[in-house]
Amino acid sequence: MPLVLRVDVDKPYGNSNFYNSVRSKLSEDYWYPNFSLFKYNYLAQLDEFLNYCNKVSIKGYFYFRICTIPDENIKKLLKNGGHKAGMHAENTRNYDTFKNEYEKLLDLSNIKLDSFSKHGSGKIKLGKHHYAPYEPDKYIEWAKKLNISFPFGNDICSCAEDLKITDDYYPKIFWIEREYRNEHFKNLSKLIEVAKKEIVPILIHPSNFNSTAAVRNDFKELIQLAKEHNIDWVLL
Repeated sequence: MPLVLRVDVDKPYGNSNFYNSVRSKLSEDYWYPNFSLFKYNYLAQLDEFLNYCNKVSIKGYFYFRICTIPDENIKKLLKNGGHKAGMHAENTRNYDTFKNEYEKLLDLSNIKLDSFSKHGSGKIKLGKHHYAPYEPDKYIEWAKKLNISFPFGNDICSCAEDLKITDDYYPKIFWIEREYRNEHFKNLSKLIEVAKKEIVPILIHPSNFNSTAAVRNDFKELIQLAKEHNIDWVLL
């Protein structure tokens, strides 16, 4: 069975240093990615991550916010790698706010958005435009209304049984970031054993791949283990 890559593009300028973290926060709250003053180094961490995925021939689902609208360079990398793009939804207060955000992202990005994921897991408000509560039952219905898919939830898997599909989506997924990883899957070899029997959704954030050695090393280790055990990376 395969691995499926989900990529949440949260930070327009990454978080590798204080300066980039501040610029990212300003863009997140005020949606300034197209202003020339803020354009320098825009989505550089995503450029790095996409080039790496394309080099090792891994396709994924890339979820964008209004503040991380893909530019022409990113669109080219997405196309070259055969990836799919979607919305990383922030304002999920109700269906109307969700739909407005989707239509705005569709208009500004000018690319096909097949699906969406939810920004945040319901614990804290992450920005000016973010609605914190995590309500997957609502998102399933909204996806049907917009005729798009909601393939991945945000809950953390703790055992093999957690990784089964439910209601046409995967409610629990494996996070590359260690602080969100259950102790049962501390050793990536255990995840590979599950992947031999079940489809396993993998979540990563390009800004963390760029700035955090543990995230980068674990992702590369997972790729190597998958190769050794003949486990493919696919799109659903």
